[in-house]
Amino acid sequence: MLLAVDVGNTNLTVGAFAGDRLLRRWRLETDPRRSVGWYARALKRPFHRMDGPPVVAVVGSVVPDMDAVLSAAIRKSFGFFPSFVTPRSPLGLKLKVRTPGQVGADRILNALALRELFAGRPSVAIDFGTATTFDCVDAGGAYIGGAILLGPNSAARALHEFTAKLPLVKPRRPRTVIGKDTVGCLEAGLYYGYLGMIREVLARTKAELGGKAGVAVTGGLAPLFLEDLPGVRHAPDLTLRGLRIAHAILHNHGR
Repeated sequence: MLLAVDVGNTNLTVGAFAGDRLLRRWRLETDPRRSVGWYARALKRPFHRMDGPPVVAVVGSVVPDMDAVLSAAIRKSFGFFPSFVTPRSPLGLKLKVRTPGQVGADRILNALALRELFAGRPSVAIDFGTATTFDCVDAGGAYIGGAILLGPNSAARALHEFTAKLPLVKPRRPRTVIGKDTVGCLEAGLYYGYLGMIREVLARTKAELGGKAGVAVTGGLAPLFLEDLPGVRHAPDLTLRGLRIAHAILHNHGR
């Protein structure tokens, strides 16, 4: 049993794998102020309903303040420390970018998963998180960079926090782009404006990749945009899949 933990800015996405099979996935709030004990209990609780506890764990984190807390929590719950995926991890993934050491763990993991999903093809992952990232893999399987956009929820919060009267709205797909009240205007602007950004960045990304690039979308808000992004593949567990692949590579490397 493998415990895989994707630490994002808003949530931890946690998965339990038996071999290549994802048995269960759940989410926890990302909050470095919470105690080691709280995370230890939250990570251990779902395993009471499984065949047994994990025997190994792998973590990809973009929140450095969470690393020590999470490491101690896994040690407290299961009796071992996790492995962390970083740009220096020996994963056999070429990072063809100017500053390889600055590539986030989530982007490395998405690239690993892309290589498995679209073997031998250029490909791109769109990850709808606190930030929305585009991660690109070339036909040779190397990570070659991408783009970073403000996520829809982050944009909604920014409109609310930096204005005097605009309310906080939840991104959704309205029927019309012409809003009839303030909330409707915000919803239309957030959804269709964001959709326009996604389509433009994706079109230019695919043109630069050349050939017929595969596209996978993941992240909490990915289902919201699927209807208006034909031809993409919904891969809700893409980053967890990357963690499973990373663990297998690191395990074989350590033999």
